[in-house]
Amino acid sequence: MINALLDRKIEKPPDNVRLKGRILFLTEDPELIKRQLAGEDLPWDTKNPANNPKLRDDISTDEITPAHICFFFDETLGEFPYTGLKCGNELPIQRADVKKGGFVAAVSGKRRGKGSSREQSPYAELCAGIRVVLAENIERIYKQNCQNLGVLTSTNFELIDKIRGGEEIPLSEFTHGEDEITRQIIEYGGLFNFNVARMQKKVSLPVIDTKPRPMTVAEKIFARHISNGAGKVGVKSVKPGDTGFAYTDLRFSHEYVTPMAAIFFDQLVGRDAPVNDPASVLFFRDHLTFLDETISEQKRKMGLLDLATQLKLKQEDFARQRGIRLHGELKDRKGSEGICHSVVLESYALPGQLIVGSDSHTPHSGAVGCVAFGIGTTDVFNSWITHDVRVRVPESVKVSIRGKMRRNVT
Repeated sequence: MINALLDRKIEKPPDNVRLKGRILFLTEDPELIKRQLAGEDLPWDTKNPANNPKLRDDISTDEITPAHICFFFDETLGEFPYTGLKCGNELPIQRADVKKGGFVAAVSGKRRGKGSSREQSPYAELCAGIRVVLAENIERIYKQNCQNLGVLTSTNFELIDKIRGGEEIPLSEFTHGEDEITRQIIEYGGLFNFNVARMQKKVSLPVIDTKPRPMTVAEKIFARHISNGAGKVGVKSVKPGDTGFAYTDLRFSHEYVTPMAAIFFDQLVGRDAPVNDPASVLFFRDHLTFLDETISEQKRKMGLLDLATQLKLKQEDFARQRGIRLHGELKDRKGSEGICHSVVLESYALPGQLIVGSDSHTPHSGAVGCVAFGIGTTDVFNSWITHDVRVRVPESVKVSIRGKMRRNVT
């Protein structure tokens, strides 16, 4: 725990929000998007949806922030949301278009935020002025990343008229149907503010009072690591759906994520503030080691190689200042010490542990009998403060294999 945060003034925002700004409708028709970027407010009939233009479905995080845009790791990301959005055969949104347009909300169709779990996407939207994401349905990880950052999400298109009318909107519109922890995170405007309030004992976690029951290995690990609501770690039993914060045995991140998490830490906690238990934190330089050999000439001319180098340097600097082990580049030849999820499995993971990492392959370590899963940038940054992460005990899936095993198969 970082004691300075115990005196930080943290208050809940008002119970109602009034959003001032325009609404950007991400339509299939690129001309309609261009007209909005030029200053036109697109008419929208919330009573008769069939009268409206078709919204883009399946907007992935790669369309919100293409991979090379993720070389930026600060508020510069606000110049790039939707620059990878393809409508027909066009990319109608260019750099800084959204930010200059004065938009406060973005509306799309089904499966908003699918694909990569990169948190640069909602952060780019936030930095461009987007405060609300409306869609027919929203992918889970993208939605959680939005909530962690303080971006409001909803599937209720009736809010369009309220936003345009400058009406006050109850925050309950955005918390309806959420579990108790998620509701409080939204009410506090994001995960960091919630965690500071939690450290100051201004919020309460749901009590896990699940009666003793047969549990899977994973459930037993969650039970040993999850907070009991009274500030102590460990409960007798858990069941699928139980939510809380779980103590982590190991936290790791790589150079695509560490720098942005470090920026958050420096800005919100302090440049000289220590990381909670740095011995249980690992950094990796493994994603961009060979970029100088593979990057296209066009992207090199855009300065993207220099940006990628800044990712490396920021991670090295933060690791050095906080005493964190960095598995970096090899000294005697080109390459990295290892791929993050492989090194964790081979050299760190132990049965019964709870491990979190910024890589989507983090569950790889589960092969040795631990629970391991991926988390986003804000979760990484907050875990450096609290040593724990938000969890929901998952459902179990039974796999039945029929037939005769071949030799040497166990």
